[in-house]
Amino acid sequence: MPSYFYKARDESGRAHEGIEIAASEEEVLRMLENSKLIPVYIESRAPGGVAAARGEVRRRLDAMVQHWRTSVKPVSVALFARQLSTMISAGLPLVRSLRSIARDHEDPRLSTILEKVSDDVQKGETLSGALAKHPGAFDEVFVSLVNTGEVAGTLDRIMDQSATYMESAEALRLKVQAALRYPTFVLSFAVLILVAMVVKIIPMFTSIYSRFRVPLPLPTRILLGISQAVVGNLLLVTGLTIVAAIVAAYLAQTERGRLWIDQTKFNLPLFGPLIRMYAVTKFARTLGMLTGSGTQILYALKVMRPVPGNMVLEQGIEQVRARVEEGDPLSRAMTDAGVFPEMLVQMTATGEETGKLDEMLTRTAEFYEQRVTAQVDGLSSLVEPIAIVVLGGLVGVMLLALYLPIFNLGQAMRSGLLGH
Repeated sequence: MPSYFYKARDESGRAHEGIEIAASEEEVLRMLENSKLIPVYIESRAPGGVAAARGEVRRRLDAMVQHWRTSVKPVSVALFARQLSTMISAGLPLVRSLRSIARDHEDPRLSTILEKVSDDVQKGETLSGALAKHPGAFDEVFVSLVNTGEVAGTLDRIMDQSATYMESAEALRLKVQAALRYPTFVLSFAVLILVAMVVKIIPMFTSIYSRFRVPLPLPTRILLGISQAVVGNLLLVTGLTIVAAIVAAYLAQTERGRLWIDQTKFNLPLFGPLIRMYAVTKFARTLGMLTGSGTQILYALKVMRPVPGNMVLEQGIEQVRARVEEGDPLSRAMTDAGVFPEMLVQMTATGEETGKLDEMLTRTAEFYEQRVTAQVDGLSSLVEPIAIVVLGGLVGVMLLALYLPIFNLGQAMRSGLLGH
């Protein structure tokens, strides 16, 4: 079992540090919380060597497989949170509520997980600890909210708020996906058309134009040359394409590759501002939810780092966390990070000054959500004609290049230059 070095502060602000042996970083965080210590820094101190490296690779692979096997849709988790809130409010015991939901839930995978969770709770484990064993279904943000509700005795209210939060986040995600789905389809369709023309259509014209004894126009020669190069080396081109796709997929998994891709998304014409605003909306709503539930700000920034789904903002959140850890106000740290909109920073500063940080963040998230919805509606009406023009123009240019020699066919026949 790995060991973890930690730095923490107690309620009076005194520094503490030490080493804990635990199964995961989350377990160390729970240990510190039970000791009434505020975590500042945690670092894995796993033993080195080749065996340790192999063990780490195997652990990651096992974690990926386990995550895939236990992955549950957010809408199913939201329904579970809503049902649990209702049952707890009605005075039903926790274990009985969990078993009832597991028996009646429409998602069979979540039902199986909830059976295990109810068994763990019946054995004396906390609900948050039992849920944390299934990261594919319950992320760190959800587990943190459950833990806060357990400590404060407001689990029913927290579950109701969590359900509302997840339902709102899922609805917004579907809107953004709908806006991005159509141009993705059009781009994919355009690529298929290009491949079909280069491999099937253009070679037919090549055999026809080979009988001409007149110079072909430059666009036609370029198009025919590309087609001949591809068709003549089809296996090589296919192999290079597959290799390029594998390399690109590997680079996209690296930190530098993800950062470049996510930065490129922010700079896309038309869609860049929408993607950035959507990520900022998730950041503001999640942080407002966590701080409103009573979660300590440093821990909130830690567990919500992957929430925006963009490496640029993830690095910004990490920078903010480091500055807050050093004692800087949240708003100043966000300003120095340079990735958060000015309005969000100003609302955060107002929330810090008035003691209503969660309320200000939630209001800002609602404002940005309205803007995202408006942009999605606007893009839906704008993207379709643009896509039609682009696709039609692409096909039109290729057809024009192919048929240019036909326009000179009459002259070639009159000059007797058509071969027999």
